[in-house]
Amino acid sequence: MSKVLIVEDEALIAEHLHLIISKDLGIEADIAYKAKVARTMLQEQTYDLILVDINLESERSGLELAAEIEANAWGDYLFLTAQTDKGVLEEARKLHPKAYLVKPFKDIEVSMAVGLALKDEDDGLGDLVFKDGWTTVKLPIASIRYAEADGNYIKLFSTERSYLIRYSLSWFYEQVADKDFLKIHRARVVNTRIIKRYNRSTVDIGDEELPVSKSGYQALAALFEK
Repeated sequence: MSKVLIVEDEALIAEHLHLIISKDLGIEADIAYKAKVARTMLQEQTYDLILVDINLESERSGLELAAEIEANAWGDYLFLTAQTDKGVLEEARKLHPKAYLVKPFKDIEVSMAVGLALKDEDDGLGDLVFKDGWTTVKLPIASIRYAEADGNYIKLFSTERSYLIRYSLSWFYEQVADKDFLKIHRARVVNTRIIKRYNRSTVDIGDEELPVSKSGYQALAALFEK
């Protein structure tokens, strides 16, 4: 089972993160309110992911802890930040976090960032390559939340942004059908990893509900109710 360490000196934020990770994602999580405590915990235990506030007790303590995490190979980490100081941000860019969570963040942003970071090492899903105008985009399949038909186009909704591209939904489904995606409606394909609950009419993916067809419900039941 995965284990996460939250390094955050603001108790309310730390406890909120702990609630999201432990309750919503079902992942074991610990909290360290100080960098010194975090170092001890990282030396004594193994964590799959560490959430590090850039501003802990001082302006640089989060950056220093992140550098130690990399140097000692203590695990992958995400930065938590409300930081706007250019010097600090430049220092952060020299390091190698899996992602940034910018305060104030939404629950779904935390769930997706943590979930994707933990799955990144072993999901083996690869990338979806497509044309967006004159640009070729290489989008990690694990980051795609769902796709929706829109006339001669499809809308792709990822954790970072959405795309409107001139491809068919059938084309998209052919690329991802064996990678934890399911067609829940004639106009919609969803990443089954982000489904929280479903019924005969809708699928809840955290921050929104998507319509489900009769055949889509049957496909969901066949997948989750084996």
